[in-house]
Amino acid sequence: MISVLLADGHRLFRSALTALLDREADLSVVAEAAEGDDALTGALLLRPAVAVLDLDLPGRPALDVAAAVGAQVPETRVLLLTAFARPADVKRALADGVDGVLLKDLPPERLLGAVRTLAAGGQVYESSLLVDAVRARPGGPTPRELVVLRLVADGCSVAEVARSLSLTQGTVRNHVSSVIARTGARNRVDAIRIARESGWL
Repeated sequence: MISVLLADGHRLFRSALTALLDREADLSVVAEAAEGDDALTGALLLRPAVAVLDLDLPGRPALDVAAAVGAQVPETRVLLLTAFARPADVKRALADGVDGVLLKDLPPERLLGAVRTLAAGGQVYESSLLVDAVRARPGGPTPRELVVLRLVADGCSVAEVARSLSLTQGTVRNHVSSVIARTGARNRVDAIRIARESGWL
């Protein structure tokens, strides 16, 4: 029997996955979690064969949970599900040894197969996500971009950053846009998060 932990902030989606997995003779959902800390606690206590985590898990980020599970419960394989994965997240998942990343709109049969593949020691990555991660621009922001981003992270407006650095507001916006593109972020807040997690800020 393959034991599975499910973690997703959306109760309806989580319940649907539980029903899907539990009707299989060789799969059993042993725990559900609605946020990151509960997911990690469940993994440490129950040591399931597979932990299926929503990449946008509330509370403790899913990538942090995955890294902790990999370090403390190496026998538990981790599968991340996402509606939209940023290249930086996929790269981190690969670097941290996450065993699979798939898009949430996958057919039910593929999810069942992925859980079984991970339990057997394999890996399952969405090919389109890998391509996007490979094509993402390498390296972090430039030193000037980091100066701008640091001021934005401190709460400065575009006008205040421009005055502080003797730049035009258009140049400041271009720097911020460049950082968003380099990091694969969704917006400036996400870019700040990625920069902090990457140790650039």
